[in-house]
Amino acid sequence: MIGAISNPKKSITIDFPIDKVKIGVERVDKLSSKYKFTKSNQIFNQTTFEATEFLSIGVYIDVNLSVITENKTEITIEIRRKVGAFDQSHEVTKANEHIENLIELISKGISLTEVQFNDFLETEKNELIIKKKKKSKRRLIIWGIILFIIFLMSKWSPFYTK
Repeated sequence: MIGAISNPKKSITIDFPIDKVKIGVERVDKLSSKYKFTKSNQIFNQTTFEATEFLSIGVYIDVNLSVITENKTEITIEIRRKVGAFDQSHEVTKANEHIENLIELISKGISLTEVQFNDFLETEKNELIIKKKKKSKRRLIIWGIILFIIFLMSKWSPFYTK
């Protein structure tokens, strides 16, 4: 890999204690199905997520937290390829989108109270149930149409002509 590009990385400092930021990071995979929790090291305040990408095996996303002061925390987000390295500009652009998305999800996770977060999870669960019901209804209708067409084309149908 001659044109390998270093892993995209971003550090930001926010005005929240590290315990509150940890809660926000822990909620990321529950707020978005795009990011899957992989591992965490509580001693080093490091969490790793993974995400899949179109035409790629995907990326690992390392989130590191550092205490600056009692009420300030530094968040460092680094994107790594699962296989290989970044060598195309569009790959880096996609990695920067992951960084932006993660910052948004962490901020949302920090800002939601426990009650709001539980309400969000309940709403997501209900929406998933509704989607599954709609999907099963569509399948049933499609299979009904297919079977009806097969019946019309069969020799037992009164409409059968040969």
